[in-house]
Amino acid sequence: MNFLKSVKVGQAYTKYTIPLSNLFLIRWHPKAVTENHGHDGKQCDFIVLKGVLHECRHLKGPSTRYRWQALHPLKMNSINDNEGTHQIFNFDDKEKWSIHRYY
Repeated sequence: MNFLKSVKVGQAYTKYTIPLSNLFLIRWHPKAVTENHGHDGKQCDFIVLKGVLHECRHLKGPSTRYRWQALHPLKMNSINDNEGTHQIFNFDDKEKWSIHRYY
């Protein structure tokens, strides 16, 4: 993947920039856990390409609410800062892949 610029983000994942686009390919490392995070005011659409990831959403509202869900391959997912923040988990010993669009 020499044409892709990559950034390793902690122990959780490596993010590859797809040139001339607002798309990013993410390789989730085994047993990865992200910090709870937002997306700097951007919409984030993402699709898991390989394997199942898990998400914990921290929903905005008058009280703290959480929603857990399994993120299955080839299903569109979205989040933005108005909805809340989230964490992504790879509970397996295998790498997983996803593609993300920020706008």
